[in-house]
Amino acid sequence: MTEKEVSHEEALEALGKKPKDKKKKKDRYKSQEGFIQVPVYRGFTAIQHIWPVIYDNGGVILGGYVRYMCSPILKPIPATDLDIYSPTKEIFAKLSEALKTKGCEMKSENDLAVLYQPFKKDHPLFPCPTVNLVKPMEEGVVVTQGEMDHILSNFDFTVVRIGLLTPGIALADADFLHDEAKKFLRIKNIHCPVSTIYRVMKYNRKGYWPSTTETIKVLIDWEDRDEEYKIKIMNFLQKEDPTQEEIDMMERLMRVFD
Repeated sequence: MTEKEVSHEEALEALGKKPKDKKKKKDRYKSQEGFIQVPVYRGFTAIQHIWPVIYDNGGVILGGYVRYMCSPILKPIPATDLDIYSPTKEIFAKLSEALKTKGCEMKSENDLAVLYQPFKKDHPLFPCPTVNLVKPMEEGVVVTQGEMDHILSNFDFTVVRIGLLTPGIALADADFLHDEAKKFLRIKNIHCPVSTIYRVMKYNRKGYWPSTTETIKVLIDWEDRDEEYKIKIMNFLQKEDPTQEEIDMMERLMRVFD
């Protein structure tokens, strides 16, 4: 007599027990290309007085503060700075003059941006966050001028690839809502692997984390760099008291491909 093989499900049925339904595995999220429009949930009141100054002069607000405004998280990490970008050098000049007219006092300036003093309670633009007016440029892989989506495409993390279109709508990376909800650091652009690591550490302190795959992206980018680039970076990192000239050179290396 030939023995018949009995499946696990058949055995359970013979014993009068119902086999458990196999849990369906959740489909793994797949990264999306492009940009989508997302709603603003909070934060516009704080910038309502500076908004017409920026919008009427052709500027755009991008990055961390807009992330805060549109985050699907109930209590997102606040942003302390308001990053203003200019599509052209002419618009940058207009914005600079308009901010000066509104009583914005410059704190410092470098080759990337003009940084303004925090607003005091008696200032007409209070409680607006501290303003950074980013200089328009297209140098190496760094792009801070042009149309909004063109600039955003140059940003590193999906959670900051977002810009304010109107008081109620923003343009965001297609992965923004998913990644912000998960506090996931997805890297879509690397200017310099070392500066990317620094920014990952900065966002780690805010509760954001990359996956192993995202971390490997940075390692691969480092391996692909030429030896001269690596030596310059490593020599600088080992200095205890670098000169201002060395710091300026390092900043340039960290944002531009040689």
